[in-house]
Amino acid sequence: MKKKLENLKAWYLLIVFFLGIAITLFWGIHNTLNKYDEALDTIKTTQQMSLKSVIWNDAIPIAERASACDVYLSAGYNSLTKRECQSILDKGAEQGIF
Repeated sequence: MKKKLENLKAWYLLIVFFLGIAITLFWGIHNTLNKYDEALDTIKTTQQMSLKSVIWNDAIPIAERASACDVYLSAGYNSLTKRECQSILDKGAEQGIF
């Protein structure tokens, strides 16, 4: 009986050990992915604000502003800036650029 209990204790410790490793790995991967998602969100916000800065800046040539509009709209951003992009395209067509 004593040998059987020692055997069960050994199996229990082995299972707890591997469960601890699995939980630690899961927790580490989960935290890493969360940090990666936060970095992607920051990059996306930075890209959107940079594109808006180019689109709304009248000192930048119309062709570059139109190019920024293409990237802005293809990324799926939608706001008042979308109307400005249409205005830029209209101005470019009037000036014979496009």
